[in-house]
Amino acid sequence: MGKLKFLLIILIVCSCKEKTFADDIALNFHKSENLTIQKFNEDGNEMGSSLIYYGKIDSIIDVKYYRNMIEPPPPPPEKMENRKDYEKNLLQLNKEKDPSRKLENLYFRTKEIPYLSTKDYIADSITNKNLSIIVKEKDTIPLYKMDYQSNEIKKHKAFPIFFKNISGKTLKIPTEFYRIAVFVDYKNGFHLIRNSEHLVLGCFPPIEFSYFDLKPNEIIVFALPHLKKGLNRKAKIKFYNAESKEFNISIDEKILEKQERSNFGFLE
Repeated sequence: MGKLKFLLIILIVCSCKEKTFADDIALNFHKSENLTIQKFNEDGNEMGSSLIYYGKIDSIIDVKYYRNMIEPPPPPPEKMENRKDYEKNLLQLNKEKDPSRKLENLYFRTKEIPYLSTKDYIADSITNKNLSIIVKEKDTIPLYKMDYQSNEIKKHKAFPIFFKNISGKTLKIPTEFYRIAVFVDYKNGFHLIRNSEHLVLGCFPPIEFSYFDLKPNEIIVFALPHLKKGLNRKAKIKFYNAESKEFNISIDEKILEKQERSNFGFLE
């Protein structure tokens, strides 16, 4: 009887899900919003990043998004224009140019990311030795996007991904967040699955690489849209040389077929 009780305790302990740093973080948003599944190729006409937060761990984080990663350079000041007038005119110009600024208190963050630049290729430095990735694929949060033509706010169903700097050093995080992607077990291995066929290609390698600093124990919270449901498959999140543990994802088979026929094909 004693041995049986001991084995039962072991089974209960083993069956419990391993606790992570992300379990103590609550994402705050309006629960009454009508969320939709982002359609395939719909993101080609949508503005806004999928980055929710970066910095020190906080128990409650509002689901608001940085509008974009890199701001275009501002226009030069007019002749005889003083600094105060220049900053005032620049603020007004930004509001007229970017309608999302008028809605920033609801959906978008007011702060911009203070990105830096380097000529060193930094992508290879991101590994599981210094970055922990926790995926909450069963959670649903809103992913806010703005339609370029109508200025309508789209509210898609998404799931959060948490990144934590587990090293003792400051990490240089590249601003190319399209590199965060779902890899799905399909046919002969894990392959990159996007919710679109859009891919930005550069003809020449950049002279400088943009990044922002992530200090030890600081986190990044990112969102990826839920895909149209279908068959259950194994999946994992990859960000450069770091990857999450495997998890199950429900994905429409047609999305996999469209990816296979796309111009850029499957990427390991």
